[in-house]
Amino acid sequence: MSNFFKNNKIMIFLISMVLLIVIVGYSVRAQSASLSEQYASDTSSFGGRIVSYPVTFVSDFFSGIFTSDEDVDKLKEEVKSTDQIKADKARLEKENKALKKELDMKDISQFNPISATVIGRSPDQWMNTIIIDKGKKSGMKENMAVITSEGLVGRIKKANQFSSQVELISTSVKTSKLSVDIQQDDDNIFGMINRYDEDKDLLVISDIDNKYSIKKGSKVVTNGLGDQLPKGILVGKVEKVENDEYGLSKVAYIKTSTNIKELNHVYVAKRDPETIPSSEESGEE
Repeated sequence: MSNFFKNNKIMIFLISMVLLIVIVGYSVRAQSASLSEQYASDTSSFGGRIVSYPVTFVSDFFSGIFTSDEDVDKLKEEVKSTDQIKADKARLEKENKALKKELDMKDISQFNPISATVIGRSPDQWMNTIIIDKGKKSGMKENMAVITSEGLVGRIKKANQFSSQVELISTSVKTSKLSVDIQQDDDNIFGMINRYDEDKDLLVISDIDNKYSIKKGSKVVTNGLGDQLPKGILVGKVEKVENDEYGLSKVAYIKTSTNIKELNHVYVAKRDPETIPSSEESGEE
């Protein structure tokens, strides 16, 4: 009897241990599966937040900008304002560069220049004449040379009380030719500004003696003869030389030192007394 109970106790104990192990194992597997599911869920949620955040940010950004027609109009005005600022900047830089050149008076100070501003220029007479804001009240007289810091522009054709009409060296309606010298080595070769070649954008110097061999790049300056302009004002440089149509003299094409097409500020050179014939000399002639 006692052996029966002993054997049953052992069996009950063994069965209990097996059930305990099964229960513990099941619990562990159930808990492990739950943690994995949680990790997977958290990972998926985090990835979703990573994707959705920039989309939400961009959406909120643009929705904040384009909330109304008034905001759109403001943005358009800001763009226009930016374009205007850029245009003003470019214009001011160009004007500043031009003024810096004009302030360099070392070469033209010898002519006692009077500053003047271009106030009028007709489109159909663009290369012929300009109007400046200085007249007789400022000492302007006919035939005074009009220059920039880079060289000759033209001469005063008509002086009014408070303004003057300037005949440009590029004019096609000159009443008289301007005399110049082509400086080459030790020679000053005489010539006359004949006309302006619009196709080549060059001045034409005629009446050059055939005996001279003119080199490209030679400087051309006023010689102070006949037209009573001051002597030594730079006109430009030789670009090309050829014989005239009769083969009796040479013709030189000159690139002007001053951009005649764009003139805003100029200077009027007072006459040089040394270039003006005295009354005695005029009487003798």
